[in-house]
Amino acid sequence: MNHPIYVLGAGPAGLAAAYTLTKQQLSANPASPPTVCVLERENAVGGLAKSITYRGFILDYGPHRFFTKITPVLDLWQEVLGADQVTVNRLTRIYYQKKYFSYPLKAWEVLKTIGFWQSLEIVISYLQARLFPNKNPRNFAEWVTSKFGKKLFQIFFEGYTEKLWGIKCTEISAEWAAQRIKGLSLGKAIRNALFGNDGKVKSLVEQFQFPKLGSGQLYEKMAAYLREQNQQVQLNAEVVKIHHQNHQITHITWQDRITGELHQENCRALISSIPLSALIQQLEPAPPTEVVTAARSLRFRNTILVYLLIAGTDLFPDNWLYINDPTVGVGRVTNFANWSPHMLANHEQTPLCCEYWCNFEEPLWAESEEALLQRAEKELRSIGLLKDQAVIDGFVVRLPRTYPIYTGNYKEALATIQSYLSGFSNLQVVGRYGAFKYNNQDHSLLMGILAAENIDCPGKHDLWVVNSDSEYGEEAKADQATSAAKVSPIVRGNGLIRQFIKYLFTGGFATIVDALVYKTLVDITVPYKIALAIAFVFGLTTNFWLSRRYVFGIYWRNWLVQYVVFATVALNSLLANYGVIGILVDDLGWDAKDVITRLVSAACVAILSFTGHKLYSFAQSHPAQQQS
Repeated sequence: MNHPIYVLGAGPAGLAAAYTLTKQQLSANPASPPTVCVLERENAVGGLAKSITYRGFILDYGPHRFFTKITPVLDLWQEVLGADQVTVNRLTRIYYQKKYFSYPLKAWEVLKTIGFWQSLEIVISYLQARLFPNKNPRNFAEWVTSKFGKKLFQIFFEGYTEKLWGIKCTEISAEWAAQRIKGLSLGKAIRNALFGNDGKVKSLVEQFQFPKLGSGQLYEKMAAYLREQNQQVQLNAEVVKIHHQNHQITHITWQDRITGELHQENCRALISSIPLSALIQQLEPAPPTEVVTAARSLRFRNTILVYLLIAGTDLFPDNWLYINDPTVGVGRVTNFANWSPHMLANHEQTPLCCEYWCNFEEPLWAESEEALLQRAEKELRSIGLLKDQAVIDGFVVRLPRTYPIYTGNYKEALATIQSYLSGFSNLQVVGRYGAFKYNNQDHSLLMGILAAENIDCPGKHDLWVVNSDSEYGEEAKADQATSAAKVSPIVRGNGLIRQFIKYLFTGGFATIVDALVYKTLVDITVPYKIALAIAFVFGLTTNFWLSRRYVFGIYWRNWLVQYVVFATVALNSLLANYGVIGILVDDLGWDAKDVITRLVSAACVAILSFTGHKLYSFAQSHPAQQQS
C-alpha cells in the first residue's frame, strides 16, 4: 500500500487520473498521501493535445476543440483552468468541388452552392434511407448512408474518410461512425439550419471553451499541481518492462531516454495510457501467444503535421477546414489566428497547420521536411487558401499511431485482450492509445477520472464502456457506477407530453406541405379536385414519415402495412373533425365562423389522432412491429 501508483503517459487520460488520485487522496488523508508517479516518453506533457512554441507563436497538434456535457470533466476543466480560458466562436467548413460549405449546414447556402437538382438528389436519397432504414449496418458506408442518404455520403463523407484512413469506407467498422457522428442526423442539421442549434449535438456546437495559451495549457497546469504536491512527473521516461505475478503488477522497469539509466520501481497499481499493443508486449512474463498476436494485429494511422508561417492576416475565418478534395493530400487545415489571441506572437503573420495521414510503409511518411513544406504550400495555393501571400517559414511534426483503425478483426482482438487484462487486479487502461478507442478529449479525461476512482473502489466503473454507451459517455457523473437508471412515472409522463408536442409540430409541417403542393398544382392549372387529392397524399406521407422518424420511432417490418394503418387513422380523425364541429355548432350553438370553434375542434382531433396513432399506427405490440 505504500508503493507508488504509476501512470504511464502524460496525455489527457493519464494526467486526469494522476490529478484526480492526488486530489482525492489528499482529501481523505492529507497527512500522508500516496505517491503518484507519471512516466512520459516525450519531453513535454499533453500527449496529442500538447502545445508547442515556434517563433513566439503557441501552436497545437491540430485543432483541439473542447465541448462536453460530462459533469466531472467540466468540473475538472473549471478547477484547473479557472480564468485561463477563452470562449471561441466556432466556424468550421468543408471544402468540396472548389466551394465551401458551412457546418452546421445552412439550408439556403447549400441550395445556392451546389444547385437545386443536386440538393433535390440529397433530399430524395435521404428520404429513401429513412423510409427504408438499414437496421444492421455492417460498415461505415452503410451506417452513414442509413443516417444521411447515399448522395450526402458520397459528397461529404466518402472521399474525406478514405483519405483519413487509407482504406475503403466499406472496410471501416460501423462502430467508428456511431462513436464519431453520434447524435447527428440530416434532419437535425436541417432543423438547426432553420431554427438554430440547441447545443445538444456535439458536432453542431457554435462556441467552445479553450485555454488561453493553447490546449496544452490544461495539462501543463495539471502537471504543475502534481509537482506542487510532491508527486513525480518524469519526462523522457520510456517503459521497458511491466512485471507481474499472480495477476498483479508488482514493479516496472523504465529507462531515462536522456541518460540511458534504467530504473526498477515497485508498484501498487498501474494506469496505462500508452498504446495497448505496446503494453501487452512489455508485460513480463509474456502473455499467452493469442493475446500477443491480438495486440500485434491492432492497427493505427499516422499523422504528419506541416506548419506554415504565412505573411499576412485574414486568410480565412475558420478555426479549421476539412479538405474533401481528391486532388490534394491535405485533409484538414487549422488557422491558429482564429483561436485564442493570446497564442499569437504578432498580428501580421498567420500560423497554419496542414494535416496529412499515412501508414509507416507509405512514401509520404519518409518524405523530407523540405518536400513536405513545398507540398503543403503548393496544395494550399491550388485550392485557393493561399494566393500571393509569402510563406515565411515552417516545420514538420510526425506523429505515429494517432488514430486507432476500426477495421478487420479488431473487435475479436480487443475482446481477447480485454479478457486477459480483466484478470489483473491492479491494472487499468485508459485513453485513445491505452484502450484503443477513438476518444475525443473529454472522453479521455473521463476515463482518467474514473480510473482514479477505481483505485480505492475496484470495479466501480467499467472503463471499456466509456464512449461506447452514448448515455454513459454523455451524462455519467463521477459518483455513479455504470448502471442503467430507472425511469420514474413522472419522467414517462413528461416524455408523453414531449411526444405529443412533437406530433403537433410534425402535423403542422405536413399541413404546410399539403397547402404548398395544392397551390403549386392549382397554379399550373391542375383541376382543383385532383390537386386536392394529390396534396392530401403528399401531406399524409410527410406526416407519416415525420411521425415515424421523429415522434414515435417505431418501424414495422412491413412499412406499407404501417402506412395503410396510419392513413386509416388519419381518415378517421378527419371524420372525427367533422363530427366535433357538428357537435359544437349544431348542439352547443357555437358560431361555425368563429376561429375559437375551429381551434377547439382541432385540439380535440389532435388528441384523438395522437392517441389513435400511438395505439394503432405505431403500436409496439403489433405483429409486424419492429422498433427502431
